Amino acid sequence: MEMDSGMDAILSSFIRYTELSAIKYDAQKDVIKIEAALNGCINEQQSQRFIAKYNKSTALYHSIKGIQPGYMDLEFIEQYGITILRLYRESQTLQEEEIELFVLLLRQEFVDLLMKEENDMLAQAALTEDIKVTVMKKIKQLKQPCHNIFVYRDKGRVFVFNR
Repeated sequence: MEMDSGMDAILSSFIRYTELSAIKYDAQKDVIKIEAALNGCINEQQSQRFIAKYNKSTALYHSIKGIQPGYMDLEFIEQYGITILRLYRESQTLQEEEIELFVLLLRQEFVDLLMKEENDMLAQAALTEDIKVTVMKKIKQLKQPCHNIFVYRDKGRVFVFNR
C-alpha cells in the first residue's frame, strides 16, 4: 500500500464519517475492509438492491476517474440482530471520494438503521488533521515493511492497531 496517499484516504474517511465502525488493512493481500454496522437484520432483497446500487455507482465513478480496481466485494454479515456491511477493496486505487460515495449510499439506503457515533467529528476539522498526522507518524515509525492495520471507533475516540 502506498503509505502516504492510501493510509491518508482511509484515515481521513474513518475520522470524518462516524458511520464507519471499523477499517482493517491486510498487508499480505493488500486489501482494505471497511465496515459499517446496521441495527437490525437486512433481508435478501434489501441487500441485493444495495449491492446493485453500489456496483452501478462505483462503476460510473471508476469510469469517470479512469480507475480499474483490482479487487472489490461487498457482503452483509448478520450477528446477534446487527448487520455488518463489509466492503473489501484493494488499496492501490482506492480514493477518499470512493469511500465518501460508499457512505453516501449507506445514508441513502439505511439512514434509520445506521449505527454511528453521536459525536460528529466533522465539526472538529483541526483536530481531525492533528489525529491524521499523529497516526501517520506512528505508522511510519514502525520497523516492519508490511503493516496489518486495524482501526476502530469507540465513544468518540479512534483507535489504531498494528497487528
